Amino acid sequence: MSRLPLQDIIEKYNQLNEKLANTSDTEKLIELSKQQNKIGVQYELAKKILDAEKSISENEELLKELESGDTEMLELAKMDIEEQKEIFSKSEDELLTYLSPEDPRDDSDILLEIRAGAGGDESSLFAVEMLKTYSIMAEKLGLKVQIIDTSINGIGGYKEVVAEVRGNGAYSWFKYESGVHRVQRVPATEKQGRIHTSTISVAIMPLIKDNDDFKLDPKEVEIILSTSSGKGGQSVNTTYSAVKMVHTPTGIEAQSQDERNQLQNKIKCMAVLTSRVYDHFEQIRQDEERKLRQDQVGNNDRSEKIRTYNFPQDRLTDHRYSQNWNQLPVIMSGGIKEVIEDIRKLEAERNIANLNKK
Repeated sequence: MSRLPLQDIIEKYNQLNEKLANTSDTEKLIELSKQQNKIGVQYELAKKILDAEKSISENEELLKELESGDTEMLELAKMDIEEQKEIFSKSEDELLTYLSPEDPRDDSDILLEIRAGAGGDESSLFAVEMLKTYSIMAEKLGLKVQIIDTSINGIGGYKEVVAEVRGNGAYSWFKYESGVHRVQRVPATEKQGRIHTSTISVAIMPLIKDNDDFKLDPKEVEIILSTSSGKGGQSVNTTYSAVKMVHTPTGIEAQSQDERNQLQNKIKCMAVLTSRVYDHFEQIRQDEERKLRQDQVGNNDRSEKIRTYNFPQDRLTDHRYSQNWNQLPVIMSGGIKEVIEDIRKLEAERNIANLNKK
């Protein structure tokens, strides 16, 4: 009955159990345990779906065998079928969220960058709201958000904000957010009630760790030191603690001034620059792969307008999936997590459909 690959999930889980039982190497044990924990929830849901299928089938057979006069047993069997169908539907729906295409970077910590775009002050204020929205979602998921660098305009909006999001599966949740987000609403400063349209851009990059293979050549990094500046550009301290780095081959820049200590800012700045440069080359590699495969499905091109937040109509639209959600105040208060869960299900549906074609 189920269209999901239940037996594949169960077989994979059992194979991991067998490998764990026959492995003594500590590093392999840790890696296998991580894999098992990751698929453990899927395994339990797959078993629940199969149990529900079996129960439905048995009760349907019972209905055929029962005498028409045995009203009580007929009703009990029908009730059980309805209960099991509900369990089946809910479990299948939940399992779908785990079956979206996997990315080797799914477990990575990330750099989250939000930049104001068209719309001036309104755009910068929306950037502030989106960072808050993502921070609430991160808290729900047990992830930690730390701001690395900000550029603030005169009304307290973000011209740009860069933050780290750390925790298990950070990239797997935020990877759907890269792109241009458009907001349509009446700004608080608008006296005539006119709807304004503005945009922000969101970039999501896996955070490159010190022990990863990708390294920047120090000879290709220019370091510029300055005093940290606050709102309006005034100096907030007299030491040269603010750090700016430029990767000379690509011209990609990063800066950090939130830490008082120059060394700490250097470490943060290098992490941001490394992740940006890595992401630059990774985007080029992915673009080349897409051209070779002639596959444009699920393209996360950052120039692409991915969402519209229409406040007068209380509607969020994701243009990649032609899907709408309502209750924008709830979405902006952390309900974006449920939107992303729906997107993961849509991606899973696409993935299953593609597998069935092969």
